[in-house]
Amino acid sequence: MIGKEFGSYKIESKIGEGGMGVVYRATDTDLDRPVAIKMVLDSTAKEGSQGAEAVARFLREAKAASRLQHPAIVHIYKFGVQDNTRYLVMEFIEGKNLRAVIARRPMPVERICEIAAQVADGLGVAHEMGVIHRDLKAENIMVTSRGQAKILDFGLAKVADPLLASEETTMDDGYKTQLGTVLGTVSSMSPEQAMGREVDTKADIFSLGVVLYEMATGANPFLGPTPQATLARILHHQPELVSLVNPAIPPELERLIHLCLRKEPKQRPSAQEVTNTCKRLLATASTWAATATALPAASAAPVLVPIPVPAPPGSGAAKPPSGSQRVSSPLPPAPASPATVKRLAWTYYGIKAFRILMALATLTVPLSFFVYMLVAAQIVRIEIVEGTAVWSYVKAIVIPALAAAEKVFTFRPVVSGWNLMLLGLGLGLLVIRHLLMLPIERMEFSAKARLVRARANPAQMTAAPLTDRGVNNRLTLLREYSEGQQRRSGRGQRLAVLSIDVVGWSRMTMDEDALVTEHAFAEYKKFIDRLLRSHNAQKTSFSPSGTLCAFESTDDAVAAAQAILKELPWFNEGVHKLKSAFHVRCGVNSGELALPEGKTLDELRSAVIDIAADMQKSAPPDTLWLSGEVLAEASDGSGFATVTSQKVDGRTCYEWRALVSRGHAQPATACRRATSRSQKFLRL
Repeated sequence: MIGKEFGSYKIESKIGEGGMGVVYRATDTDLDRPVAIKMVLDSTAKEGSQGAEAVARFLREAKAASRLQHPAIVHIYKFGVQDNTRYLVMEFIEGKNLRAVIARRPMPVERICEIAAQVADGLGVAHEMGVIHRDLKAENIMVTSRGQAKILDFGLAKVADPLLASEETTMDDGYKTQLGTVLGTVSSMSPEQAMGREVDTKADIFSLGVVLYEMATGANPFLGPTPQATLARILHHQPELVSLVNPAIPPELERLIHLCLRKEPKQRPSAQEVTNTCKRLLATASTWAATATALPAASAAPVLVPIPVPAPPGSGAAKPPSGSQRVSSPLPPAPASPATVKRLAWTYYGIKAFRILMALATLTVPLSFFVYMLVAAQIVRIEIVEGTAVWSYVKAIVIPALAAAEKVFTFRPVVSGWNLMLLGLGLGLLVIRHLLMLPIERMEFSAKARLVRARANPAQMTAAPLTDRGVNNRLTLLREYSEGQQRRSGRGQRLAVLSIDVVGWSRMTMDEDALVTEHAFAEYKKFIDRLLRSHNAQKTSFSPSGTLCAFESTDDAVAAAQAILKELPWFNEGVHKLKSAFHVRCGVNSGELALPEGKTLDELRSAVIDIAADMQKSAPPDTLWLSGEVLAEASDGSGFATVTSQKVDGRTCYEWRALVSRGHAQPATACRRATSRSQKFLRL
């Protein structure tokens, strides 16, 4: 075909070829412009159902893309049949696909926002026209030499336009997605698409979130060693916080990415909201452009890059948009192989075992002096220990030490039979033991930190697109198994847990009457329970150690905690009769949690609950603490400040405090008491 005439087009070169077709670069002789021509192979079109599927996908792409007119969507010029060959003529895009632009490295923040705003705006137009892409990924986005993004390959698009005539709306009937069939690329599809359910425009938003995450970190958030593992991560796992991989990402962009990656479609933003957020970030680029991560400078000369069918063609090198700032930044940590993780684990456990043995061995030395002192003071009868191995060990250590001490000191401090020299030597040896254990504990901490970092950064596997029916069937079986496991075990429900306790309760009630204390706590429970129920609490558990409550969403849990802290001054003004004011602290965490019948939350053993409780215990009085991962799930993160002095379970924490208005000021006595107490006293 190269060098030949094909209608009014002259074929110049082959760009790419796949199992169902081939893409050529050609020249439109009538308009003298470069074009890309995609053709379905004759042999493919004759191969029964597979050929019919290829032709149907070909027709779908032509009709879906041709109705969309937007700078970020590839333009379709013509569709037809010539010499029994179906062909599609589209604009020729000179540039790189986004996968090549990312090159497994984080992109500059300004560049991310520019591309994301263009792609989201193009998706918004497609959604308004009733077109859902269903296969959005970095390979299907081209970036021209001028920085213009182009969405390609509408072969899996779902066309649902209620404004079309009835005979037009049935054009997909021959190749409509069957219920339960998974179409698309596993590593970038939404959970509802992976489960084979009906999808809407929010499925494209999830895929866009995956693309944004890849641009921000250089890695796919869900990619596993196999398509099945990737699917399981999409359905059940939350991606690592973007800022932990690339600290240069602004908080608002990080929040946008994690909102797009929410499991529930209704919680994701619209394409228009994504566009507005990215444009707003671009408008304030001067505040963070200096710290944006860099993409190595690309060659200005165009280089042809083959693109497999059904992706439209593209070639050349992508240039940064005019005015974009490039600054160098360190690369993310290298992925750790399973062998490295295993070696680090053995190192850590070996140091830990050595530390435990050393701690036990060195503890026996100072204890020997205390035991000898008790026997010498006749607190313990010597007949009981005489002749035992323990007493022999004690004498072997203490007697030489006492003899050496008598040579140094001229006095013998014995008071009422108690040899205080033994006490002093024992205490001194405890201090020496502590100093000897410090370097071993530091070695253990360092080994544990290396192991945690290695486990958090596993080696990335190669993307595995879903192309054959064999893999498709395996994914279907995995999906059915996952649903069955969820029904049988009650797992798979993502909940948010709020942990609350009263600070210094024992000190508050130390000098109070029992009836007053009981009444105050009953009023406190009514106060807390009212606010929890008003924020859609699913399950609440009150215990002497605190309050635990489960919510369907992180927003409800955060809003409930904030409401409690805001209304606490009102509760302290006259609801209870204690002399001291109530001060509470809250912690929120989210994750998969089963709520079996007949069990309270404080009876469950779950990391989700434990981390929420740890957040609450670490928080100062009258504050709410949560991790960066949980904050990214909340729709409103205003008022939170980063806690730089402490981490909880290895997580960066964020703090929220209520602003107390004058109308809700605490009584003078309570304020003086609270002010005079130190923070350490309040934590008791």
